[in-house]
Amino acid sequence: MRRSVIHQSVQSKRSGFTLVELMMVVGILLFLIATSAIVVRNVGNKAREKGTMATIVKINGLLNQRILAYQKVVDSSRSQKLIQTRTNRKRGELVSAMGNKKYQILVQPVVEILVRKDLFRENFPQLRGENVLVEDLIDGTLNGTTTNPISNPDADLSAEFLYFILTQYDSLGISPVGEDAFNTSEVGDTDNDGLKEFIDAWGRPLRFYRWPTRLIHPFGSTIIRRDIAGVFFSGLPPAPTLNEADPLTVDPDDPLGRLLSENTRTNGLMTPLFSDSVDYRLIAPSPPAYPGEYATLGRYWMPLIVSAGEDGILGLYEPNDFTNNGVLAQPTSVPADEGIFDNLTNHNQRAGGR
Repeated sequence: MRRSVIHQSVQSKRSGFTLVELMMVVGILLFLIATSAIVVRNVGNKAREKGTMATIVKINGLLNQRILAYQKVVDSSRSQKLIQTRTNRKRGELVSAMGNKKYQILVQPVVEILVRKDLFRENFPQLRGENVLVEDLIDGTLNGTTTNPISNPDADLSAEFLYFILTQYDSLGISPVGEDAFNTSEVGDTDNDGLKEFIDAWGRPLRFYRWPTRLIHPFGSTIIRRDIAGVFFSGLPPAPTLNEADPLTVDPDDPLGRLLSENTRTNGLMTPLFSDSVDYRLIAPSPPAYPGEYATLGRYWMPLIVSAGEDGILGLYEPNDFTNNGVLAQPTSVPADEGIFDNLTNHNQRAGGR
């Protein structure tokens, strides 16, 4: 009987948990909750990365189709009259804008290359002043008038222009794809200005750079920066060996290097037209007030669509930033900020790190 009482007493004393045991249990629970939150977050981000990449791939496909259609039209015989008319007018514009009669001596093929660049800029505008007709059409869509062109100065402007020219702008007989080609997860109005723009899965506007040559050759750098450009463009050709030309010094509009040759022949007459300064200036006559400078002289380019990824760090100046050459995708730092390594682009599916 006595032994039984003692046994019951011991059992009653062991029926609870000590403070240490409770703390251990709470610690394990907190650890499991934190781990689960990280796992859920990572799964969510992976889903957003895939969703964003799918959106960018779709936009890129439609953009490439439109570029190919544009090039076919411009190269056709029916466009030669347009090219010739614009070429004759271009000489006068350059003389008037730059205040230098020497522009009259530019050889015909070089002026034609500039005209083709003008046409490309007008058909694939990135910011205000590049296509007044598009601005009027957007404004008419927004509030029923074409008297007051859009005045949005924000970073999402390039995504608004890109959305409009792909879904609503009929240029050179090239039909748009229509707004129903995209769903609500791909399109939004992040600044509530009534204009739709392409967005990523984090709800941020995508950025569009038509001529991103400052990624390859940042302002202030004397060399081509493959380490920076490679973050945004996968599969760049390697640096050339001795006595070989670097393919990143070939302008797709000028494969024969006529612009560089003409620049040499005229003692640098072309240089002010190609954003050799940090300031991408407005130099063309008004109206219309087209930005008169082009991409960096003698540099490769491909249109770039960018999502800043999970952390929202773009690593580039905004597409509407004239002062810092953001118009041409100037990096915010050289070497590049570590935050750019989760960026998603139409030329690189790097998201998730190096």
